[in-house]
Amino acid sequence: MKKITSTTLKIAIPLIISAVVLYYTYRDYDFSRFWTDMRSIRWGWLIAALSFSALGPLFRGLRWNLLLEPIGYDVPKKDTMLTVFTGYAANIIIPRVGEICRCGMLEQNARVPFSKGLGTLVAERVVDAVLLGLIVLAGVLVSWNEFTLLLTPDADSAALAVESVPLLQQARFWYWTAGILIFAAVCWWVGVRFRLWDKVKNFVLGFWEGFMSLKKIQRLPLFLIYSLGIWVCYYFELYLAFYCLPSTAAVGPIGGLACFAASSVAVLVPTPNGAGPWNLAIVKMLGIYGAKLNEAQIMSFVLHFCQTMIYLLCGFIAWIALKFIHRQANGTSRKQ
Repeated sequence: MKKITSTTLKIAIPLIISAVVLYYTYRDYDFSRFWTDMRSIRWGWLIAALSFSALGPLFRGLRWNLLLEPIGYDVPKKDTMLTVFTGYAANIIIPRVGEICRCGMLEQNARVPFSKGLGTLVAERVVDAVLLGLIVLAGVLVSWNEFTLLLTPDADSAALAVESVPLLQQARFWYWTAGILIFAAVCWWVGVRFRLWDKVKNFVLGFWEGFMSLKKIQRLPLFLIYSLGIWVCYYFELYLAFYCLPSTAAVGPIGGLACFAASSVAVLVPTPNGAGPWNLAIVKMLGIYGAKLNEAQIMSFVLHFCQTMIYLLCGFIAWIALKFIHRQANGTSRKQ
């Protein structure tokens, strides 16, 4: 029962957040003109943008291979690429579960211990965090005035927040201190009572070995090319879609970088494929750059919907392909 409740909450809470933000983003949109707006979309540009949606996961799969090699696992490239696609699909169903899914499938299909696979994914995220930070910094520097308009809060709300900060900080300090001490005591008791420390130690050592694969990469230039390729694909799958409609096409590459930076931060909110926060960031930034509100709304909606469908479809096909490949391989090994 607890497991069912936990799974339900993991699915329901992101959906609620997504629904609330989507409502706020599209509350002013006249849905009676939806099909009229759809007919005005230049579909060739949208298809060109969506082609990059499939390239990004391929680069990510190839990069994953380079992290697995230093820890002694020569995983076929098709396995890592297909596994990445399944992770993307899993993240849409339950946000942030894709990484767990990837490690589990790699352990099942390629015999890479879960802890080591997870360590390599953390190493991936460190690299991605650095690149994201550089992208956001570049976006803010080239579009400082636009980001100021996006981030400026209401004056009264800001004043009220400033007045309440000291009291909140004091309360939070004591709550967190008490919570951490209680949590540490419970963990220690459970570890001693059920003799879990050896398992924890082995997991941590495996995780650390996977993470340190970042330091042992043998083909560093190729790793950097793949890492840049991932983010270049993310940028073009957004920027090329701007050419779908006249007013969004006028934003330009600098505005595209600002929109990309804002939307990349927005997807950190755990909703299905960033639905809601991503759309809001795109609509707000396009509006600041002079795009018509209805065109910004329809472009962000159609692009996000198509991306989501592509990731779900590719993830399902990849899952079937992995099952077929490893069933065939297991059947061949048994015959031998």
